[in-house]
Formats: sequence, structure tokens, C-alpha cells
Amino acid sequence: MKYFRFSIDTNILISSTFYYRFKTLPEIFREDKVYDFSIFIMRFFERILRNKGIKFGILTPSTLKELNLIKPKIILKKLEERFSNDQEGFRKAINELSSLLNRINDNLKRVLKIFSKGKAYINDTRVRKIYKKVDNMYKNFINQSKNMKEEIKRKVEDHINNFYAKYFQNMEAYQEIEEAKETARQTQIIRLSKKPVKENDKEILSEIIYERKRCIQENPRFRNNLNFYFITEDTHFSRKYNKRFNFYSTPITTKIKKLFDIDCVRVNQFAGLITNRELNLEK
Repeated sequence: MKYFRFSIDTNILISSTFYYRFKTLPEIFREDKVYDFSIFIMRFFERILRNKGIKFGILTPSTLKELNLIKPKIILKKLEERFSNDQEGFRKAINELSSLLNRINDNLKRVLKIFSKGKAYINDTRVRKIYKKVDNMYKNFINQSKNMKEEIKRKVEDHINNFYAKYFQNMEAYQEIEEAKETARQTQIIRLSKKPVKENDKEILSEIIYERKRCIQENPRFRNNLNFYFITEDTHFSRKYNKRFNFYSTPITTKIKKLFDIDCVRVNQFAGLITNRELNLEK
């Protein structure tokens, strides 16, 4: 039989090297040539084993283990680090990793099918011996793939569960802190004011605090923007706002400034709060 010269890229899976490369050569991969082709591949492996001591090119147990077990685990670890806060991206990346294992599985099936045809028609003990070893490696690969996919599934579930558990835990802690802060604020207002603060006024003060923080969070430049006016003991809106809303600086406004760092609020938003709630702080 005529031997065809070709090269093996040891960094590429054998199925991709053989199946796709030779499929593009009609004179080799015609139906009447496929059996000779399978024998040629297996004898090529045998020759490599005999001359160089390398078992079956790149279809060695160690290579398969590295390809199917070690490398995916390294990739999996990197994916966990990369998508630690993005469960959707992590799930998508894991699906791609599973797809890779499926492609390897499919390509090995194609190679094994070619080997099987050669074994069926040629009574050659060396060929059968090689086929048996390749078949065992394939079965081993299938078992490892199954274990790997189960591990991937468990990793994904653990990752998502941990993500949500941490998320809700942080949210609960954040909510408790905010509630404690708000309680302290209201307590300080009531304790330090010269006269009792009405419930309606406390509600408005809370809205003012919230509105001011929201504005600055949306755009930090609002802190020094001309659209903001300072509330201090002797500085407030302007004459027209002062006259219109009858808003005067009082001890309680000074305490608010010191306690809550309310250095500025938006005029139209603050005025809207005053108008809607009909807040009137007397001298």
C-alpha cells in the first residue's frame, strides 16, 4: 500500500488533525480508500511507538488526561476568578467549556469509526492491538468527560448559590445598618431640638436627607453646582424663596446641618417638599 506523507501537530487533537485534514483530499478519503486509510493511520502510530517510543502520537493517556481533566480544571478556576461577581457571564463561559468537551467527544467518535472499519476488514493482530488501545482510551475519555461535566454542573450550582447567598446577606446587612443610622438620626433630632419635632416635620426632614444624597450620588458635581444653595445659620435660598416659602434659619436647621452634613439641596426639589408638606419653621 502507498504511504502518504503528512505531519502531526502535537498541540492539536488527533481527530482534528486526521479527520478534517484528510477529508479535504478526495483521492484519500473516497469510500473505497477509507479502509486503507484507517490501516495506514494505525500503522503510523505503531511506527512512531517503535521508533520513538511515543504512544500513538498525541492520543496518549497522559495527553487525554491533560486535555480533558487538567486543562479544563485550570480553565474552570480562572473562570471562577474572572466571573466572581457575574453569574450570567460565568454560566455562559461554562457552557462554552462544556461545548468544547462535546466537540472533543464527537471528533474522537469519528476517528474511532474509521479505525473500526479498518479492524473489521483487515485481519492484522498489530492493527487490532492498536485499535483496542485506542478504544480503551476513548472509553476512558468518555468516563472522564462525564465526571468533568458533573463537576462543572456542581461548580455552576455552587457558584450561583454562593453568589445569591452573599448578595442577600450583604443586602440584609446593608439594610440593618441603614435602619440603625436612620433611628440614630431621628433620635438626635428629637433630643437636640429646643422644642419637640412634629411627626410630619420628621418625615419631611428624612425626605430632604434622602433627596440630597440621591442627587449627589447621581452626579457628584452637584455638590458645588450653582443649582444648590447652602443651608446654614445665616444663608438660605434667596430673598424671593425666603419670602415665598417663609423659610427662616432656626436652631433646628443649624443642627440638621451639623448632624447630617446637609450642606446643600436642590432649590426646586427642596421647595417642592416644603410646598407639598406645607412646612413652616418659625423664628
